[in-house]
Amino acid sequence: FTLYELAVNKEVQDRLREEIVTTKAKYGGNLNNNFLTDLRYMNMVLEEASRKYSITLIILRQATKNYKVPGQSLVIEKGQKIVIPILAIHNDPKYYPNPNTFDPERFSAEEKSKRLNGTYIPFGDG
Repeated sequence: FTLYELAVNKEVQDRLREEIVTTKAKYGGNLNNNFLTDLRYMNMVLEEASRKYSITLIILRQATKNYKVPGQSLVIEKGQKIVIPILAIHNDPKYYPNPNTFDPERFSAEEKSKRLNGTYIPFGDG
């Protein structure tokens, strides 16, 4: 899916290529851990692909004790089954405006700091 998005989003592809070329030169052509760590835009691209094309659709859990949801009258009772709809969360415009648009900028440090915990869980939660 990432390759598809790069093919149809030339500006993303060009920016990523430039980052790779520049970072490779910085490390004298050595493809080591530091090189990979410095590929920040690459990470943003991969995270956006993981959001848009989640491999985990839902998380299933069972409550191990009673839990009152803060600020609500809702009580989740021990033994109750819980479904967390990852695909729906990753495509909710409340968390990701224009969710069908491939936008790696959603995963810039600034944007990530604004994101609510639990709204990006592409591989489940443990």
